[in-house]
Amino acid sequence: MKVLLINAPALDYIKYYNSNAYTTFDYGLLSIAAVLEQHGHQVQIWDGFVDFRKAKDFTDFKPELVGFSVLAGPNMEGSISLSKEFRKLLPDAKIVWGDVHASVLPEQTLTPDYIDFVVVGAGEFTVLELVEHLEKGNANYSDIKGLGYKDNGKIIINERRQFIKDLESLPDPAWHLIDVKKYSTPGLNTSRGCVNQCTFCYNKSYNKGYTGWVSASRIIKQIDFLQEKYDIKYIRFNEDNFTFNRKRLREVCNLLIARKRKIKWSCDARADLSEADIALMAKSGCVDIGLGIESGSPRMLEFIKKDVTAEQMAATFWNFIKHKIRTSVYILCGMPTETIEDFNETQRFLEEDLDRPYYMFHRYVPFPGSAMYDYCVEHNLIEAPQKLEDWPGYVKFYGHKGGHLSQVPEEVIEAAVQKWSTTYAVQRFRFTLRHDRSYFWIIFKNPLKFLKELQGLWKYQAQVHNYHRTVVKEQQRQKLVNPDVLSLSRSGNAKQVV
Repeated sequence: MKVLLINAPALDYIKYYNSNAYTTFDYGLLSIAAVLEQHGHQVQIWDGFVDFRKAKDFTDFKPELVGFSVLAGPNMEGSISLSKEFRKLLPDAKIVWGDVHASVLPEQTLTPDYIDFVVVGAGEFTVLELVEHLEKGNANYSDIKGLGYKDNGKIIINERRQFIKDLESLPDPAWHLIDVKKYSTPGLNTSRGCVNQCTFCYNKSYNKGYTGWVSASRIIKQIDFLQEKYDIKYIRFNEDNFTFNRKRLREVCNLLIARKRKIKWSCDARADLSEADIALMAKSGCVDIGLGIESGSPRMLEFIKKDVTAEQMAATFWNFIKHKIRTSVYILCGMPTETIEDFNETQRFLEEDLDRPYYMFHRYVPFPGSAMYDYCVEHNLIEAPQKLEDWPGYVKFYGHKGGHLSQVPEEVIEAAVQKWSTTYAVQRFRFTLRHDRSYFWIIFKNPLKFLKELQGLWKYQAQVHNYHRTVVKEQQRQKLVNPDVLSLSRSGNAKQVV
């Protein structure tokens, strides 16, 4: 059977931002494709963030199933638009949505007539069984765990499928179905799930506390393949917390150290690593790390159940800096119950405890499936979209200037976001000059590389700033065209429960 798997392109301005600043593999689609091919099916992958073909370009392939990987974010508009388009172009093809949004809101996702199925949870074997049913003309879908479907207009969500406990049993991702060289950051996904309880994250409801791991030796084999086949010199581990399994982390590092061919790598991590582990990571080729700090306020850290103190985070941060690993800090602003005192404490933490490091400023968006989203609904802070097509506007509203859930004045948050978006490159240069002067030897050792990195930094600075400005302008335009489009919160939206 022929299957087309899609990571839908977003709106043009978001697509431009992603394709030029940061792109990496859609691992869910690559894994599903590998399993389908293993069982004799023909698969194509269309990643709209790097591949700018149109839907009509795939009609010659004549897919019988078109699958979309969908998050409540930039690619949802594209997923909706393309689902409608493929319904017209290929009326006999079935359309299935999967990933987090379809998993946490399966009934609502299935309501539109342009979606036939949803996959709840991991999709490899649910999609495989669906393909086998369609191929045989078997319309009895009740025995496919993890599947949602329609029966004479009635929405049915089957029993959830058990998580794949043995990730080693899965084939390697179908990298041959994508143009690896088009991605700015090739990546591996070597684990699933998370045991932490952060209230802003979907993981607890999506993965139900399950965790699974690819072995250290399998990771090295995959890196070897990517280096040999595609000449990869840098790789990112794209998962919620690559460093959580400390035993495996050390095994991976030691195996990387033992290899003759070196590779540079990066990942995200919780800010609770020991200096010994950080030193081992640096020795094995780790050059970049992203730390989920979220807030410098002890009260907010407790509210979001971070389970790491500000002091622990600062100590971890400085150990990374000590071992010459570039460290980016992720900050969430505008969360429910956040006061101006909490906000100022975070700013003080960044300024005084971390000496104004590289940091990424994100406005809090209440995503379904998270405990904090439920909190917002229960306390009438938001009105959840009642239909699928309202979600893209909802995400824009809360993700940028417009939605406001904290007690921090909007002008204070906007001023901080503006400062971040206009001074990112300067702050990064200043921090490196103060804390990693040895880096600047690259000017003499490899001046071309230095110029390329400097150019890339300023390019990213411009994209971040222009992206922010473009979204704000789009919101203003939408308000002029239809004042109700972004009125997604209840009256009294700024009401807080402390």
